[in-house]
Amino acid sequence: MEDIVPRFENLSRLLGEASVLVDSRGVVVLANDKAVDLLGPSLPGNALDGYVRHPDFLSALDNARRQNQQTDLLYTRMQQVPRQFQIRFAPFDVDHVFIVIIDKTLEQSVERIRSEFVANVSHELRSPLSALSGFIETLMGPAAEDEAAQKRFLPIMQSEALRMQRLIDRLLLLSRAEAEEHVVPRDLVNPQALVAEVIAAKTHQSERRNMSIALLTDWPNEAEAPMVYGIHDELLEVFHNLLENAVKYGDAGSEIGVKISQGREQGAEFLDDYIRVQVSNRAPTLDSRHISRLTERFYRVDEGRSRTMGGSGLGLAIVKHILNRHSGRMRITSENNETCVSVTFPTIEKKAVTHDWNE
Repeated sequence: MEDIVPRFENLSRLLGEASVLVDSRGVVVLANDKAVDLLGPSLPGNALDGYVRHPDFLSALDNARRQNQQTDLLYTRMQQVPRQFQIRFAPFDVDHVFIVIIDKTLEQSVERIRSEFVANVSHELRSPLSALSGFIETLMGPAAEDEAAQKRFLPIMQSEALRMQRLIDRLLLLSRAEAEEHVVPRDLVNPQALVAEVIAAKTHQSERRNMSIALLTDWPNEAEAPMVYGIHDELLEVFHNLLENAVKYGDAGSEIGVKISQGREQGAEFLDDYIRVQVSNRAPTLDSRHISRLTERFYRVDEGRSRTMGGSGLGLAIVKHILNRHSGRMRITSENNETCVSVTFPTIEKKAVTHDWNE
């Protein structure tokens, strides 16, 4: 065993991937830090096929051990964010098999996201580009000396150009959020502090519509609010989107309610392992057929109104992918002329730093 450990450590360090060494029964003898981080702290001393459930796992192990053959398996882990892995088996010595687990999620996502980005840009930019082309043609031709036409068309052209810029920025943000949603955050973030920051930033916008924002929280002292594992800027984006939608589409002169609380109901039990942020506003009740589609990219309940207000139809799609990365959930309800968007996150007291695939 003394000879095995340094050989395993050198090989796993060279590969730079999650690596494990199993015995003839498939029990994990050694595992590097990446493997423990990926599969959970209970990995050493347990059978690997309890963590990687694949119908060909045992035959691949047997091929490496008995027939001295390298075998590759493709494995998809179905969880909140599906992840794709390549599992490579190779003989190590008479009694052991070396296994490396390569995360292919990002690689496969990038190609799909790239093609979707091109398709989305070409579709959504067609109309504003056609409009700009028409205005330019008019200003270079019949209206070349028409000052009134220039004053009328140039602001419209500027508005269309800015809309295209916003659209591209939002698409890039969406692509990044989607590509990285499988990467587990490690930083500690105080959601209540982020919400307070967003409310302060949106107050001027709400006042222009004679709206107020009321904050109700279980923790009057912000420092006592539960922390979550998260990416500061991404969670800030979530709350910016929710507050901006409430201001844009809420009734002028109404109040926006923001409630931050702990816990959730599960059957007859009340569990305190989540923190919940609810944003509600007075607005016409949304039909249920719209609610189920609000997180689709480019979906708009009222397309004309959304475009007039500068909406891209991407905000809640971005929120969905950021929440996936943070193991969060979103629920949208709309009744009695009130719409409420609720997002929940697991707090650090209950969420393990390492993620056991058996959970």
